Amino acid sequence: MPVFLKRLIDALCYPARWISWLTLPLIAMILVTVVMAQFGSSTLLDWEGQIPILGRGLTVNSLVDLQWYIFAMLVLFGGIWALRDDRHVSVDFLSLQMSRRQQLWFRMLGDLVFLLPFCLIMAWYGWSFAEVAWRTAEASTQGGLNNRWLIKSVLPISFGMMGLLGLARAIGTAIQLYRGNLSEDIR
Repeated sequence: MPVFLKRLIDALCYPARWISWLTLPLIAMILVTVVMAQFGSSTLLDWEGQIPILGRGLTVNSLVDLQWYIFAMLVLFGGIWALRDDRHVSVDFLSLQMSRRQQLWFRMLGDLVFLLPFCLIMAWYGWSFAEVAWRTAEASTQGGLNNRWLIKSVLPISFGMMGLLGLARAIGTAIQLYRGNLSEDIR
């Protein structure tokens, strides 16, 4: 595979590596939420004025919203990483009965026919989904976080990145098939 494709694939997966570290704060937030619920407390911190995203304070509802945001980012960007490492869901009982050339053809066609159109649709509709949240200044109705458009904008960004990864992977697979080097892994 050409070096520029490998670099593109690595660049597309770079945010997923950093976002994976959000698992640790997620666990801490879950623990704090459980402890605060046991003590019957709902406000962790409060302050004068508005702070972007947090509003006027940090409450249990804010922590629950943050958990939701982090989990969404872990799933969306984790999908990109899983696709790169070929750890996504596949039909193994069929794949194991195919030759390596057939497997590569099916992977390339799957990326171009199924993955890429799906990612384009999700990015397109996700963009308008985030735009509506931004225009209406959507915020939590339960006293949680403000600026829901931030997390909703992750949807088109992640699917756009996954679509680019699928396209790069399909190009890399086509090059691999053309060169006849069937043992090379495209990662």
